[in-house]
Amino acid sequence: MLAAIKKRVQGITYLLTHPRQMRWIIIRETYYRNRKQSKRKWVEWQKYDASVHIAMLKAHQDVINENILNSTRIEIFTGMIKQLGNHLSILDVGCGDGVLTEPVWKMGNNVTSMELPEIAKLTQKCRVPAIVAGDAEQLAFESGSFDVVLASEMVEHLWQPQNFFDEAHRVLRTNGYLIVETPEGKEGLQYDSHRHFFTAERLTQMVKPKFKLLGVNRLEATGSAQTPTIILQLQKT
Repeated sequence: MLAAIKKRVQGITYLLTHPRQMRWIIIRETYYRNRKQSKRKWVEWQKYDASVHIAMLKAHQDVINENILNSTRIEIFTGMIKQLGNHLSILDVGCGDGVLTEPVWKMGNNVTSMELPEIAKLTQKCRVPAIVAGDAEQLAFESGSFDVVLASEMVEHLWQPQNFFDEAHRVLRTNGYLIVETPEGKEGLQYDSHRHFFTAERLTQMVKPKFKLLGVNRLEATGSAQTPTIILQLQKT
């Protein structure tokens, strides 16, 4: 009982000393309180939440650049892609501020980044060579357009992730690759913008028989990511 009261007091104290977080909660519980009732409402919430997140990243870019999780995941993604070949055609779905797009593009690959319409406007000002506005569950690209599709910290936000996996399979060329990063386990649901949780086993089952699993990398929770993270490399079958 005392522990619960102490935790609540700490939470209130934190909000009183962090007005931006307080404003975010007020807006969430007024304008977006019905966010889980339909895809349209959920997407509107995602647009708002992502815009706040990207603004925060831009304001604290020096801290983000030194983030251990970011540097590790970039190393894993670029390492996987390097093994696949050179001058690849890559689609980065839900690219955010372009933290993965930039290093993958600088490797000599042709990278197309995609985000929700309002977020794409913000992303355009970040570190991406080309940005397309669209819906991850209805990719506006011809079938067989890409060698690789990247989905970093994205599938947990979707209304229906299965739609994205089907679309990724469609836009990939024969034997193309899908690389997915997502929080591991139910703890990922502690984030307000997350609708789904995944494990490596659950995600692998979801994409069968359209993809086969090639490998899994696991990252431990850090100060900036409160949950463990998994990165799966999958190949189109």
